[in-house]
Amino acid sequence: MFDHQREYLESIQKDNPQRTCLYFKTGAGKTYTSLMGLRLQGMEDCVVIAPPSTHKQWEAAAASLGMDIWTMSHAKFRMKGTKLSRRLPVIADEFHLFGGQKGQGWKKLSVLARHLEAPMVLMSATPNYNDAERVYCIQQILDPIGTKGGYLQFLYTNCLTEQNMFSIEPKVNGFKNYPDAAAYLAAMSHVYYLPDERVIDIADVYYDEDLPDELVTHSYNRRDQRMVASQIEMRHTTRYQGLVDEHGLIKPGVLELVLDVIDEPGSVLIYANHATIAWSLSSSLHLQGVEHETVTGTTPKSAKEDRLYAFKRREFEVLIGTATLATGTDGLDRVCNTLLIIDDTDDDALRRQLMGRILPRGEFGSLADKKIFRLVPA
Repeated sequence: MFDHQREYLESIQKDNPQRTCLYFKTGAGKTYTSLMGLRLQGMEDCVVIAPPSTHKQWEAAAASLGMDIWTMSHAKFRMKGTKLSRRLPVIADEFHLFGGQKGQGWKKLSVLARHLEAPMVLMSATPNYNDAERVYCIQQILDPIGTKGGYLQFLYTNCLTEQNMFSIEPKVNGFKNYPDAAAYLAAMSHVYYLPDERVIDIADVYYDEDLPDELVTHSYNRRDQRMVASQIEMRHTTRYQGLVDEHGLIKPGVLELVLDVIDEPGSVLIYANHATIAWSLSSSLHLQGVEHETVTGTTPKSAKEDRLYAFKRREFEVLIGTATLATGTDGLDRVCNTLLIIDDTDDDALRRQLMGRILPRGEFGSLADKKIFRLVPA
């Protein structure tokens, strides 16, 4: 075990806390640490709320410790018909997937925590997505008395705020006594924090968007024969038309850059924020005779598992995927040294989590062989 795991387990034995939060970086062993903690508290079974793609890993880890677990997705947990026993411990993985303080998932988890007669372990990996609201949601479960006044009172007490003319909820500019949300959360009682201090270099590769004049000047999408309706739609349209031609294939100049990266030694993971771009790239690689597989959010669970397993066994060397690759894909770091972001995300946390798929697990391991490329419009 690593030092951060020993620290947590020693604290469990000493204080026997009923609510804890493992705030470890990706690959630091949250799964085994949380289960071993419950085992030390005398628990032999528990409920694990986690992304479906991770359920087999959870079940294997629990079996190795002699535990029985019931896995469910965050969507299943939110359903009205889903009821959990007060006496059964709960591990809440990927905490951000429960939503904010107005979300049904977090509200249900908060109510469960207040009445639960067994331990609950919250799990979080990426500091970037922890803002003031996320911190409040975690603290409300770990320390309900400290957040008794509700979310607005929490903001005025702990945060630097300014008036929001469009809402009764103020704008949050930071924390009063901490540099950021990560530091605030790390300082809370029963939060066990292992920061991700790895410095990751992204090599930007520039390409020519070559957008139609009418799209740039008049927001007219000639391909769909309609005006672009919003800024969000415009961002997607310009990204798509900058990468994909009118036949649904990756533009030759962009494809040449992709093939240059694929020629790097070893397996390559390719990320696209939009499934439409992922499938366009897949079609283009098929025409080039490049053996690969594609995984998106609509890929059936069994098919995703089969493709990931085959990729780990090096049956093919190029895997294209969307955000579904960011969770539940441990083991890619052993076979894959290169990540290409062809269609970037605006979510820093998702990008960090995605990059964590190919980085060495645990506290040690060299980053020297890991390469991350990102296509950027010139």
